[in-house]
Amino acid sequence: MENKKGLQTILEEINKIIQDQNIGIGEKIPSERYLKERLNVSRQSVREALRALELIGVIYVKRGEGTYLANIDSHQLYTLIAKYLLRTDKQYEELVELMHMIDYYYEHKYGGMQTVESSDNEVVQRIYKLLKKYADGYEH
Repeated sequence: MENKKGLQTILEEINKIIQDQNIGIGEKIPSERYLKERLNVSRQSVREALRALELIGVIYVKRGEGTYLANIDSHQLYTLIAKYLLRTDKQYEELVELMHMIDYYYEHKYGGMQTVESSDNEVVQRIYKLLKKYADGYEH
């Protein structure tokens, strides 16, 4: 009997598989058949999850070859999201102010010797880039 799992649960389990198998950007992810068997869900449920991941830019499909992990940082989804998240000039200004605070922190912590971009903290770099994409996607 097939386990009834919601889309969110399937997405989380696929993410765990990607992490556990240490799959990098541009590398092939497991097949639909493998995911179906491993997650104990229908092929339709796997396809729905993969379509959702493709829509948000986490994966891309090469027809006849397989599904690959994408570089989500380069996806245009950020611009679309910004249009829904940043609805007012005040929200935009607060986002820009947050970015200035991060810049200020780095400037003062490292005496001008390091910036967010030159930091070795990948998480901070990715968050900062995401904030910048949101800010760049805002239409005044």
